[in-house]
Amino acid sequence: MKKLIFAIALLAFATAGLQAQPGEGPGPKGGERLKSMRIAYITNKLSLTPEESQQFWPVFNQFEADQKKIRDKYKPAKDLLSMTDAEADKFLNSRIEMEQEMLNLRKNYVSQMRKVIPVRKVAMLMRVEQDFREELVGAMQQRRSEGAAPRRPMQRNR
Repeated sequence: MKKLIFAIALLAFATAGLQAQPGEGPGPKGGERLKSMRIAYITNKLSLTPEESQQFWPVFNQFEADQKKIRDKYKPAKDLLSMTDAEADKFLNSRIEMEQEMLNLRKNYVSQMRKVIPVRKVAMLMRVEQDFREELVGAMQQRRSEGAAPRRPMQRNR
């Protein structure tokens, strides 16, 4: 029961903090809802205590913002299919530079996260993030498949 109350309080706190950041997410409701779901999922899977959450989320949110800055910096100016060979070569080289910057950023933030949550939880973080993405994609695929064909009542095989 304590975890449920904590998760709800954390969601309210995190959502309030996220609303203060304009221009992020795909839409005012969808993006915030997705972020709230992600926060709750990660908090639950890592079993973050209230104290850990209070220290972890600002570090994690800054990490996410820094990743976005790097991705935006290296965003291609045009579609890959319309690039010349020289432009594609330049893009490949910049992509490798971006990945190196991302790796350096991850190293920096892993050391920061180790200071605020136990090292096992830091180690679990990448797996938990991947699990969340996989569950999200699965839910989206299920929604699409349900919307594509009319729903039929399930029949039991006898």
